[in-house]
Amino acid sequence: MSVKILDKDTIIKQKSDGFNPLIIGQPATIFHARAARLRQLAQDSFMADYLLLAGQIVQQQVHLVETFNSAVQQQLQTKTLTWPIEIDSTWQAILDPMLTQLTSALRPIVSDDIVKVIDNLSQIDQQTLQHYFHALQQNQPERVPADIAIILWACINTLMSLIVTNTQLEWQPEANAKQSHCPLCGGAPVASLIQGSGHRYLHCSQCETEWHRLRAECTQCGDGENIQLQSESLEDSVRAETCGHCQSYLKMLVLEKNPQLDPIADDLATLVLDQKLSQMEFYRNGFNPFLLPLAQ
Repeated sequence: MSVKILDKDTIIKQKSDGFNPLIIGQPATIFHARAARLRQLAQDSFMADYLLLAGQIVQQQVHLVETFNSAVQQQLQTKTLTWPIEIDSTWQAILDPMLTQLTSALRPIVSDDIVKVIDNLSQIDQQTLQHYFHALQQNQPERVPADIAIILWACINTLMSLIVTNTQLEWQPEANAKQSHCPLCGGAPVASLIQGSGHRYLHCSQCETEWHRLRAECTQCGDGENIQLQSESLEDSVRAETCGHCQSYLKMLVLEKNPQLDPIADDLATLVLDQKLSQMEFYRNGFNPFLLPLAQ
């Protein structure tokens, strides 16, 4: 799906109206808040250990942003980007030390089982690692062993979010375009967010960008006639928008009910809703990298 750079007058008008078609956040802020949310959700969860592990990985992403932001900025000065972004071999010079820092930081704080995963990861040859990174960035996680995928994904996620935030541009999708994937990196959405303004944004699982998408239409097939909201209770701030046309669903987070909601963390913490929808023969059209090991 193509995107275009907005002219200055359009940008000013849209911002004065309080509406932006694309929202690019700050990676360190996002990761810090996500790690805190994961720790909070773990306090009353049946899957507390896994939520805490996810929180440990995300907390290390904050440090990766601090370490590698300048290197990404330097790399961007020598590259001409096309949209959606595709990671080529030149970015491996950043991904490799990023992975080394992440695994070194995790080793002393994670369980013995995760240490074994890190040990196995250290034995993988460079060519295979490049293949795994490329597969994850191309939305092909099935080509990557699930036990190491969340660690590799943390590097891809950090790199892509740094690339996007350092481009300092504004974009607009073409008229009448219904974008099911991120217009900047091609990543799949993890969930949709309902802002206080009432606008619905899809949140990219890969680069943390949010792009506007009309409500009450399927984010997968575009149908607007067979849409229903499902939740555990009417008061729930996390719901699922189901489509009776393509039998898919995407979680919906209502920020007005709870501003602390995080798309990755709260999607992961509401697996009971996923189980209910699976029994109703709906399938997820969103992607959460932390669900990969759980799907083994």
